Amino acid sequence: MRKERYCMFSPKLYMSPHLRMPGRIRWRLRHGKGAPSVWLLASFEGEETQLELINGLFLKWKYYEDHPLRIYAMVTTFEEAEDYLVEISNQACQVGMEGRLREYLVRI
Repeated sequence: MRKERYCMFSPKLYMSPHLRMPGRIRWRLRHGKGAPSVWLLASFEGEETQLELINGLFLKWKYYEDHPLRIYAMVTTFEEAEDYLVEISNQACQVGMEGRLREYLVRI
């Protein structure tokens, strides 16, 4: 039986206003079906790793079944993902958490 947990979503998940059918995209990502039209700002659950920008299609890989991602943002383009990452960086700097973006995202 297949696990239905390729990823987990942050309680304060940022979703682009340009996403079509966000509920269906979340289901596809959670069940390992992938979503090629989505870029994710994510990190590995339970590990002290950096944030990564990855395409939703990568969640089809079986690797993520045993190493689920925690997703902080879902956007439609890589450029939008970069812009959101810069925005988060600026917000973290304003509260004195330079370079600790993952910790900042967990706190807000």
